[in-house]
Amino acid sequence: MKIFVSLTSVGLFIAGIFSLLWFFIPSFSTQFEPPKIIQVKAYLDNRCSVTNDVFVAEAPEQGRTAKFYNGVAIMRLPEDTKIQLAISTAFPDFKYDDVPQDVAGEVVLVADCSASPRIKSIFEAMNEQFKDK
Repeated sequence: MKIFVSLTSVGLFIAGIFSLLWFFIPSFSTQFEPPKIIQVKAYLDNRCSVTNDVFVAEAPEQGRTAKFYNGVAIMRLPEDTKIQLAISTAFPDFKYDDVPQDVAGEVVLVADCSASPRIKSIFEAMNEQFKDK
């Protein structure tokens, strides 16, 4: 009987700790929920001198791509995924390097061939960090 009471007490203690974590730390409870799937409309803003057919919208974490039709690519992705511009496999001679961005209901993907998006983001971060306060 003494062992039963001890095991019950330990079980209730563990359940109490788990309940406190579940209710008072929201990020703990959301870890057990699958990410919500959303429809993402990616609009292409092509500032390059190549046709829109060269680019696709890519979700690298998911391994998925979508072609642009009339400047719009539609994908269904988990809400915690990132999306970026990539080059279509139909154009293997082209190379484009983009910075992934968070998905939302509508996303604008800018293709600017005048400078690398990664270089631009580095310079923007440096300007932000060293600007006069």
